[in-house]
Amino acid sequence: MIDVPTDEAVAAGHVETQADTEADSVVRVRVDWHAPAGVHPPKTEGTWHLLAPAGRSLIAPEPVAQSASVVVADARKHPNWQAAQEELRERVRSLPGALVVAAVTSSRSALVWVRVQPPAVWEPAGYTVTVRSDEPGPVGLYPSVIYGWIRWWADQQTRFPPGFPFGLLMPRPTDRIDATLLSDTYRLAVTPADASFTSVVRDPQDPAEWR
Repeated sequence: MIDVPTDEAVAAGHVETQADTEADSVVRVRVDWHAPAGVHPPKTEGTWHLLAPAGRSLIAPEPVAQSASVVVADARKHPNWQAAQEELRERVRSLPGALVVAAVTSSRSALVWVRVQPPAVWEPAGYTVTVRSDEPGPVGLYPSVIYGWIRWWADQQTRFPPGFPFGLLMPRPTDRIDATLLSDTYRLAVTPADASFTSVVRDPQDPAEWR
């Protein structure tokens, strides 16, 4: 598992996902967490590693456990979207083995960065999306669902030769994903967030959102 700054509260867990397509073509992702103490990632400030099954790497030709790591940073303490964006950038730069890195901005939203880069390229390359929920959810939900969508998309690809890093051709997730965690269901909206955070739709009913 990758190291994180020692001044952060760290909870290491394991995340598994299953995805399928509903009759209306909406992808549904079921998320299962296995935390050390048998609980979900805490809601206090900190950093969480949700280490997902390596399987076959989306980036390198061979399976790499670190490439399946989902890292979650708590950015709810930041005063605005720009500060959360910088938090996300710092995490991405300091965690070169993580496939998915997220900065949770409120109980209903997170910035999620997905690594899409060749093995030989050191500079982080990827895309960022904003994931919003219709209901408040736990901090690890949003990046875990995007991870589940990535694995679902990868499983559909059959035209690439063995060892091809088809993550390089990975599209952004669909604009709607339904998620299930235990008995709770969340309808998630996914929007691009690469260019500017000023275009992000705010939720006036969420008291944790920045004004």
